[in-house]
Amino acid sequence: MKAEISSSLFNNPNSRKLVLGLLLFSVLLLSVFSGILAVSGNLILLVPLLVLYGVFFILATPAAWTVWIIFWGAFLVTGPSAYFIRFSQLQWFTVLVSAALLLPLLLDLLRTRTSNKSMSIPSGLWGPIFLIIMVFFSTVIDQPRFSEFINASRYYLLMWPLMLVIMFGLISEKMIMQLWKALMIVAILQFPMAIYQYFFVVPSSGRNSPWDAVIGTFHGAIEGGGDSAAMAIMLLIAMLTAIALWREGKLDGLRMALVVLFGIFTLGLAEVKAAVILLPVVIGIYYRRELLKRPVEFIVAMIGAVLLVGVLFTFYEKLHYGDVSTHTFKKNQVTSTYDRVVRALDPEAQTYDGRELGRINLLVNWWKNNVSSGDLQHSLFGYGMGATYESRIGTGELVNRFPYKINTSSSLILLWEVGILGHLVFLFILLLGAKASERAADQNDVPEIHRIFLRIGAVGLILLALTMPYKNFHLYSNPIQFLMMLMLGQAAYWSRILKIG
Repeated sequence: MKAEISSSLFNNPNSRKLVLGLLLFSVLLLSVFSGILAVSGNLILLVPLLVLYGVFFILATPAAWTVWIIFWGAFLVTGPSAYFIRFSQLQWFTVLVSAALLLPLLLDLLRTRTSNKSMSIPSGLWGPIFLIIMVFFSTVIDQPRFSEFINASRYYLLMWPLMLVIMFGLISEKMIMQLWKALMIVAILQFPMAIYQYFFVVPSSGRNSPWDAVIGTFHGAIEGGGDSAAMAIMLLIAMLTAIALWREGKLDGLRMALVVLFGIFTLGLAEVKAAVILLPVVIGIYYRRELLKRPVEFIVAMIGAVLLVGVLFTFYEKLHYGDVSTHTFKKNQVTSTYDRVVRALDPEAQTYDGRELGRINLLVNWWKNNVSSGDLQHSLFGYGMGATYESRIGTGELVNRFPYKINTSSSLILLWEVGILGHLVFLFILLLGAKASERAADQNDVPEIHRIFLRIGAVGLILLALTMPYKNFHLYSNPIQFLMMLMLGQAAYWSRILKIG
């Protein structure tokens, strides 16, 4: 009966006009109401309205459009807006849009559930599920604060819908290919931005390390530096993408050279020692299969990568360090790039005033405060999400407990907030994702170009796993989170399609 009524309603020309008229009237009424609220200037009243508009937009547009909005927003919009006009809050835009992808995803899953009642949970979902359970459990058993939940939701919860959209095929295989190619365009665009930052921003910087201002289009501030390490990791993956595509005849030599050379020049301007050291690691992991098949090619590639590291380190000596003060840390008098690398690994490295500790020293400090002191709960489960984070919304429980920052790397954040167990879950997500990506790349049923992207994804996920104790971009950098979700999503998608979970 309802179907008949609905059919007669939309088949009747007068009824269609009535429905169209009601829709137009509703839109007009909502527009007038929006204008009144905008004039009032009450942000609290505007937020629900903006959320309503966002819901309408997400439901009305294809998921592919939304993913492109997140991509360009993360890589080219939110970073410069924070760098040039100090509008850092815009980084919430990409994660909120990603969270809104849950709407079309749920609608698609409901349709799939209706047509296939035996639908099961893909194996690629268990890692994120366990992580979210660990995050909530660690928070609930400690001293949960609403501000901590809001702060931490950006890096623990809201980007996962992007991975799920890729996993369940809401965007096409062709678009996955386009995203990887767009990443190479983003890599090229870092160079002109780095040129501007080095020649116009660095000379006016009063920092002891003015090169920190060279961050490309990534998030940061002119005065305090930013995500140069995140930019460098992206460049390594983009350069590997160009080389891999060229090697398989999918990209011409000129474009490959453009991506690689611009990437190397940007790495030189930005001064990112750890990323440079990882160059041979990335090349070695990708070319490891050639060790027995084509040993000469493998050896040449590795020698070239090692020589490039030496060239870049020499470049740092001449271009960056010069007469810069080297008395920052109390025990190690650094006089070369090598000394700076060794200092970074010193378990006792800290500044004279004790307001900054080295990475290894911070990990030792976590161990002393939790494991060595016998605090089993906080060792295993941490202090809950957002405990190490500070923003305008609120301050985490641990922020004021120490005179130095304890959230300088992803390993430290996870250990303090979700403990050893939470850290292991996050690490296993990356490593199992790399394994799934490699297994899918070995399947002949996967198109050749996607096998290339899967191998790149496997290397990229291993790279992210290796850099967890290095920086905090796994959790705090929107572009790196996008890349992580892309690599995990494509691995989960092909594993689900091929049923090789």
